[in-house]
Order: sequence, then structure tokens, then C-alpha cells
Amino acid sequence: MKLHSAVLGTLLACASTFFAPAADAQVLTLDAARERALARQPSLAALELNARAIAEAAPAEGALPDPRLKLGLLNLPARNFPRAPWEDMTQMVVSYEQMFPGGDKRRLRQSRTLAEAAQAQAEADGQRQTIQRDVAFAWLDAWQAQFAERTLRELVLEAGRAIEFAQIGVASGRGSQAEVFAARQMQSQATDRRMELAAQAEKARAMLRRWVPDAGIFDLPAELPAWREPPPPAALGEALENHPLHAVHQRALGVADADVALAREATVSDKTIEIGYAARQGNRSDMLMVQMAFELPLFRERKQDRLLESKLRLAERAREQRADHLRQLRAELDAAWAEWRIAGERIENFARGVLPAARGRLDTLLAAQASGRAELAQVLEARRQLIEARLQELALNAGRAKARAGIEYFEHSMGERK
Repeated sequence: MKLHSAVLGTLLACASTFFAPAADAQVLTLDAARERALARQPSLAALELNARAIAEAAPAEGALPDPRLKLGLLNLPARNFPRAPWEDMTQMVVSYEQMFPGGDKRRLRQSRTLAEAAQAQAEADGQRQTIQRDVAFAWLDAWQAQFAERTLRELVLEAGRAIEFAQIGVASGRGSQAEVFAARQMQSQATDRRMELAAQAEKARAMLRRWVPDAGIFDLPAELPAWREPPPPAALGEALENHPLHAVHQRALGVADADVALAREATVSDKTIEIGYAARQGNRSDMLMVQMAFELPLFRERKQDRLLESKLRLAERAREQRADHLRQLRAELDAAWAEWRIAGERIENFARGVLPAARGRLDTLLAAQASGRAELAQVLEARRQLIEARLQELALNAGRAKARAGIEYFEHSMGERK
């Protein structure tokens, strides 16, 4: 018993030294990771630049088309050309032509471009909200993998101490060589599992660097962020219409309605006015020219009506996509809420039942082993089961935090944050 106590004391001292964080270590909190991701995100910057570029084009869409300057010769004689290129009716003409879009097309085109710019800005806002959620998921995956790997290190260390304890027992005649092999087997299995978790931790860090390129130079805090209770699911569901990502479909519907309005206006003829001056040789009078041209929609049922019908169908498609996206958001909200609630119940069950039972079993077997009533293999298995229970609890806490981050993704619709 004294030997076991000494070994356990040495183990705890080594573990305390091993897991103690460095005094000058930089810690990357979840909020800091989100701030860095938003400040240095090329995809978000690209979307915002796209929105500004479209908005810049709106005034041009509402302006008149560029006028045209025409230069030419009229009434050139076909006979004896080019030896005798000039006759009394031959004229040098310069004219100015301007086209005027019919009806309200200029305003509608500008409105359509502004609606497209609003849609692009909504995409940027939705991407900003999605990035915050995805950063939280990547950060939590990295946190779970890192501390799961550290927990397995503890099991590897304890298995090494158990090997020494078993070898001492064999030397003193109180143990068997089978106990040494059992401890070595446990150490090898725990080492393999730790290596697997270390690979998962590296992968999780790599995914976090997708959003925060310098995440590798930071450590992660020992505790998860403190999350407050989320709003009621009914309140979140009512606010889904205002979700930033859903606004993209709202703005897409605005673009489709603008296309319908332009298609209706297509039946109004565009007008072109041309004013010109024609100069003639000799003492003959120069000429003035004024012309006006109109488009004639003679085949409306085969052109303009078909175009309008097409735009009406596309607007209906936009409405259906908007309704489908709202269903998708509601399903994601319900799933996140259910995962958060069930994970909370499981964590309480682990705290009340699973972990106390695993610790109690290990303590009982340690006491029995000290009095010669339990084998080392039983103690090793009980210790392994306690570590597995702690790993499960770690995964549950990380999973509940991810579910809470998933719920927070919908809280922006209510103007609320963590």
C-alpha cells in the first residue's frame, strides 16, 4: 500500500508538472479566433468588393445611352465615280443621334442593379455569420482533440508506472509476469490511441488555420467558453425570416421582381432622335436633317410576351427557393437545439453516475489490490475505463458547445450574441 501510494504521488507530481501551462504562453480564445478570422478573411472581402462593384454600376444603368456622331457623304453619283464624285445634290453630312429608352426602363434598370447589389451584400453578411459559426466548430474540434490527447498521455504515463509496480511485485514474489505483460499491453494500446488522437489534433488545428492562419502559434484555454442559456426555440423560429443567410433569398426575389418589371416594360418602344447638317458645294443651300425612329413590337406574342412569361417563372422559382431555405434553417435550428438539450442531459448523467461509479470502482480495486484481493489487470482495466469515461465527458462537453454555437448562428436574427 505504501509502495502504491508513493508511485501514485510521483505520478500526480509528474502530471502536474507536465500539464501546467507555460507562464508566457499566448492563448487563443474563441472570441479572439472569430475576430482574427473576420479581420483576415479573403472570401468575405471578395464578397464585399463584389457588392460595392455592382452598386457602383447602378448610376450607369440609369443613364442615357451614349450618343452617336455620324459623318458621311450623301447622294454620290454612281456614274463616272470616282472621276466625277460630286454633283449638285452631293452633301457632306454630320449628325448627332441619341436613343431614349421607352417608358420607365432607365429607372427599372437602375433599380434592378441596386437589387443585385443588395443581394451581393446580403451574401457577404450571411458569409460573415457562417464564418463565425464555422470558426467556432473548428476551434471546438481543436480544443477537444488537444485535451483528449493530453488525457491519453496520462493513461500512458500511468501504464508505465504500473509496469514498474508489476516488476517490483515479481521481484518480491508477490506478483506474476502476466501482470507485467498486461501493463505493457495497456501502455502500448494507450500509446497507439494517443497517437491517433494526436493526428486528430493536428488535423483539427489545420482546419482552424483555414480561418486563422497563425492559429498554430497559440495555445488553447483549459476551459470551454461560458455559454449563457439560449433563447426559447419558438422565439428563434419566429426570427428566422431575418436571418442574414435567408436575406440572400429575399434579395434574390427582389432581383427577380425587377426582371419581371423590365420584361413588362419591354413592350414600350425605344425612341431615337437624329439631328444633322448637310453641306453642299457652290452657292447651293446647305441642308438640315431631323429624324425620329421608333421600335415596332409587331410580334409581341412571340417575343415580349414569352420573355415576360420566362421572368414570371423565374420569380416564382425564387419564391420557392426562399420557402425551401426557410425550411432548411428551421430544420437546422431544431437539430442544434435537440443536440444541445440531449448533450446537457448526458453530461448530467456522467457527472451523477458514470464518472463517480468509475472512480469508485478504481478506488475499491486499488484498496483490494493493496490487501491482495485484486489483480493488477483488474486495476488497469478500471483505470482505462475511467479514462474512457473522461474522454466521453470531454467529447460531450465539446459537442454541446458546438450545438450551442449552432444555436448562436440563429440568434443574430434577434440581434443577440453570446
